[in-house]
Amino acid sequence: MRGPPMESTLDADQPSRELVTLREKTERLLSLAVRDFEHVGDRYEVPYHSTRVMVHPLQWTDGRTLLRLIAPVVVEVDASPGLYERLGQLNNTTIFGKYYLRDRTVFLEHNLLGESVEKRGFRAALASVAHHADHVDDALLAEFGGRRWSEHA
Repeated sequence: MRGPPMESTLDADQPSRELVTLREKTERLLSLAVRDFEHVGDRYEVPYHSTRVMVHPLQWTDGRTLLRLIAPVVVEVDASPGLYERLGQLNNTTIFGKYYLRDRTVFLEHNLLGESVEKRGFRAALASVAHHADHVDDALLAEFGGRRWSEHA
């Protein structure tokens, strides 16, 4: 399964000091927030019921960083006007995150500015993305087909 775009907006061979700091901070925050997480390449993955949240520290621009929290909701789903309309409805009612379709996978993603990430905000965003991705999958499967991420992996 191809995931959402994970590339940095900068082409740097070596991570910046700011990115190294964000990676260290992310690992500390994850250690405080959850029991299980895995370091996969340049990101972290947190399993949660039928999904998983990818936590990806990224270099952004002008020495700034981003922390992306991304969860696959439904995989192997076909694009349709009805699906796009439903994702728009979900986006109108979701506080943390945006739903989108990429490569036949519906994702839920929320981004945090790396410099201002703190414990309470991180935990709230992580919990919200995980919970919503895990609970919305049933409705999307019933309406549009596809499979849960946990059935695909």
